[in-house]
Amino acid sequence: MFEKVVIVGIGLLGGSLARDIKRHSLAASIVGVSRSPKTAANALELGVVDSVEPLTSALDGADLVVIATPMQAMPTVLRDAAPHLSSNAILTDVGSVKGDLYARLKAEFPQLMAQFVLAHPIAGGESSGVLASRESLFVDKNVIVTPTSEVAPSRVEKVHQLWQAVGAHTLEMSLAQHDAIFARTSHLPHVVAFALVNYLNAQPEREQLFDMAAAGFYDFTRIASSDAEMWRDICVTNTAEIVDALDGFIEQVTDIKQTINSLEQSEILDYFNAAKIARDAGLDRKKR
Repeated sequence: MFEKVVIVGIGLLGGSLARDIKRHSLAASIVGVSRSPKTAANALELGVVDSVEPLTSALDGADLVVIATPMQAMPTVLRDAAPHLSSNAILTDVGSVKGDLYARLKAEFPQLMAQFVLAHPIAGGESSGVLASRESLFVDKNVIVTPTSEVAPSRVEKVHQLWQAVGAHTLEMSLAQHDAIFARTSHLPHVVAFALVNYLNAQPEREQLFDMAAAGFYDFTRIASSDAEMWRDICVTNTAEIVDALDGFIEQVTDIKQTINSLEQSEILDYFNAAKIARDAGLDRKKR
């Protein structure tokens, strides 16, 4: 499918994609780029990539470049990469926010617009780094492709084919739709998990609270162990949608607070049942 694939950022997503590209023989060679010597050494030792090189030399002859860094690092990568990229190379990413990256591309790197296929695999975990990468991470997961008017359909199709080849399901949506949906279904839950953990940690009896917390608490807050730098960048690059989602969530919390305080048992029961029904229906749809 490709001659030379370059993965910039050999963490959980970049490393897992590299593993699957290798496992399915989708590229003649896979070159990693990492700012961390330890990550580079681990990636080589684990056989995640064939070699690790500085960005400028890695790009020589590359026909696919996947940017798998935190969101705010992507413009720096593009700035350093732009003079060394072949016009035939396809650029893509794995970022959780699309509108901000597209705006940066349009303003700062218009020469790359025809090459860049924006994409977002809905996969991951609370662990980060190349040691957390694994084969088959993307099997039966959704990958959102957000094509723009500047990029050729043939390049968009190539990115679809890549993700499908590693077992993912691909679908397309607009930049705005993507950022609004994932602000509510991904970004908001992470912020809420971080906030709940920080709330307990601010209490005088915090050690007892964490010691006594049952599995439900740790299941609910599992994602609060996610990479802080990545989530800071997501909040900074999708601010308006996340704040809007938080406003809506705060309204819900206020409503249930008032309902509980009123001791209206039937209303409390109805509120909880409505959530159970909605969640169960969502899970049923996902299983089809």
